[in-house]
Amino acid sequence: MSCALLALVAPFLVPPTAVPALATSSVATPSPSDPVDAPDATPAPGTPAPSTPPSAAPAPSEPADDGGAEPAPDPDAPLETVEEEPLPADPLDPPRVEPPIVSPDAIPEAPEEPLPAPAAADPFALVEPNAAAPGTVHCYGDSILHSICPYVAQNLGGRTVENFAVGGSTSSAIATIAGAIQLSTSRGFTIPAQGPVSVGFPNGTPRGEASFGTISARVSIAGVSGALVHSPPNGVYWRFTRFEAGSAVAVPAGAAISSQTAVRAGAASIIWAGTNNLLEVDQVLADVERTVALHRSVSSEPFWVVSVTPAWGNATSSYGVARERINAELERRYPAQYVPLDEYVGNGAIADSGAVPTALDREWIASRLNPPVFHSASDWVHYNARGQAVLGAYLARYVRGELTAAQARAILVPNASPITVSGFYGSLSVRGWAYDHSDLYAPLAIGITVNGRWLATTLANRASPELQRYGVPGGHAFQWSGTVPGGTHEVCIVAVGIGVGGNAYPACQRVTMKGAVPQGDLVVVDVGGGAMAVMGWAFDHANLYAQIPVGIIIDGRWHAGVTAAIESPYLAAYGVPGNHAFFSGAGVGRGTHTACAIAVSPSTGINELIGCQTITLR
Repeated sequence: MSCALLALVAPFLVPPTAVPALATSSVATPSPSDPVDAPDATPAPGTPAPSTPPSAAPAPSEPADDGGAEPAPDPDAPLETVEEEPLPADPLDPPRVEPPIVSPDAIPEAPEEPLPAPAAADPFALVEPNAAAPGTVHCYGDSILHSICPYVAQNLGGRTVENFAVGGSTSSAIATIAGAIQLSTSRGFTIPAQGPVSVGFPNGTPRGEASFGTISARVSIAGVSGALVHSPPNGVYWRFTRFEAGSAVAVPAGAAISSQTAVRAGAASIIWAGTNNLLEVDQVLADVERTVALHRSVSSEPFWVVSVTPAWGNATSSYGVARERINAELERRYPAQYVPLDEYVGNGAIADSGAVPTALDREWIASRLNPPVFHSASDWVHYNARGQAVLGAYLARYVRGELTAAQARAILVPNASPITVSGFYGSLSVRGWAYDHSDLYAPLAIGITVNGRWLATTLANRASPELQRYGVPGGHAFQWSGTVPGGTHEVCIVAVGIGVGGNAYPACQRVTMKGAVPQGDLVVVDVGGGAMAVMGWAFDHANLYAQIPVGIIIDGRWHAGVTAAIESPYLAAYGVPGNHAFFSGAGVGRGTHTACAIAVSPSTGINELIGCQTITLR
């Protein structure tokens, strides 16, 4: 069998039961009751060195799928392949980000396995337009879904999954394959006993032939089953080739061209359209609406509408703008059935695939493009084995009823611990941990507010060994210290998310603390002969290095002023630098006396009584 025919029949064969396994990492959610260990200063592990994109890579070609089952001419009547013209650059678009020459895939591309030769009779599994087996799932899309659909099946246990996605299909072709657009012959012709025949431009195509684009479909015309192919880039125009040889059949004008892969009662549907005619926003939305309407009228089983994943241009290009318009409208129309796969690709899929994002991955995600870790060997629109597997598993969660768009976004909200707040003498300390499932290696920005006012920003990039037992790599702890006035304060933080899930706001904490005033201690010693030694230490929380004045008061009267500047190594253990001890002698006579010390803050002008002691001199 020629390669061209193999490409044509691929979407109609039963998907292989064995698909490459994916090594995934499971990230558990830490319990809020887990202790927050005091983080050390060990930085988070660095990301691998990114590959460098070429300085001048070729511009993307015409948005037509080249993977999966690409439409091709029949081998019995070979035609010369016509190379597609590349799309001209939009002068209003900024320069597009181009793919690197070498993909940084950790999982190599699986080689394409040869398809079996056809049997003498109908080589395809005929799909009759009647009730499907319970639990059947249909895949309707282009080559991207064609390559992902087998992984959906792998994650659905024993459920039957029929892969009707066809490479190169526009949204109109996908709707036709699903039976939502009914074509009919525009003129009479004869289906020969064997071989192809041109049926002419059919009736029923939306907006004329130009907007219909490429199609490769299994259809029935006048009771004859065969393949209908329209692929202008390959010089094939509405060619029908019967599957089995037989008697010639005359076909009148107006005869139905019936899809044999149409939506059936009892089947669920995955609908993913728009990549190959991305700029035709209204056409894409109309074709999806037709397919959804047919499903609703035929089957009581659920359906899912998948967002258009990044294709052909970054967020600010005409392609990116069209993609955003399509996806926003799809979600508005089908909120309960919408699958935001484009968001998941850059927010969670890398972690779920077990890969470590590189700086280049993050750069592409920021441009709303597929990260290089998922690039196929041929381009950056299709996905490699790693991407196909993780996206297939993700779609399967919707099919199993485990996930909705709202729940998917909630998962991507950063996970943050309850904060620990402490404070004394004007020094406030806030610590905890926070990470985002979108990128388990990226440190999050932490915003700190006190009494509703923004105070500071720090990074959650310190070592967090308490998270490692939950499968969270990297360092995600934070600790911040600063000066605030004395009193009772409400301290809050926000962990700023890096994906589409939003930010995390753990519960605020209240703390009552003394202001930034001088602190010290006093000791009075009887030295004999009616004399005493007054000594101690004092420092200023407003300036730990300052050597501050201390006033000595004896029996309520001023005695002396000294400077706390004598060596005080015992304070270093408490984080107080410098020299802060003081000493003064006083001959006041025998009897009972009271000595007090008052420390003065040069920074704030605050005087603080640091102690009094009563002593009887002998």
